[in-house]
Amino acid sequence: MKDIVDLYSRMIIAVLGFVAPAITLLIGIFTDGIDKHRKRNVEKVKHLDNLMLQSHKKIKGQNKDSRNTVLETFKKHNLQKLKAQRDINLLSPKRQVIRIFGSLILSVIMILVYYILRLPNFKSDLWLFKSLSLGCSLFLFGYSVFCLWQIFCIIIDLKAIESREYFNSLPLEEKGREDE
Repeated sequence: MKDIVDLYSRMIIAVLGFVAPAITLLIGIFTDGIDKHRKRNVEKVKHLDNLMLQSHKKIKGQNKDSRNTVLETFKKHNLQKLKAQRDINLLSPKRQVIRIFGSLILSVIMILVYYILRLPNFKSDLWLFKSLSLGCSLFLFGYSVFCLWQIFCIIIDLKAIESREYFNSLPLEEKGREDE
């Protein structure tokens, strides 16, 4: 068990020292795409808010069938709004750095607590606290890996959008040349 925890703690340090900074630096490369995508999502949220407000006004004085259809569209708009708001949050570099590095540092702290509780000075009946600190560390590490995965997926999406926009902005003669 000791070897597994040692290997796990080294893996956390590796992610904290190399992988997380590398992926967060990738965010800086696509700042134009991030800004465009964020502006689109903010406009989309505003538009969906207006549609939801209009559909809320339509509900008054309607019969049940039309009220149900309006409520269904209201729910669809709400889901789209939540997705756009999530994308806005994912495109905030400051928020993502705090999420990733905060959870990784807390994971390291929980591993340190585990190692401190394993010292010979402490009683051996602290197995609950040892397993709790190790479990919290595993959860926080998993959360940080999930955050890194979300950022990686957003970067891939932004790169695809950027390349699509570049291709669409080319004159027709150059588009034919790139296909060959």
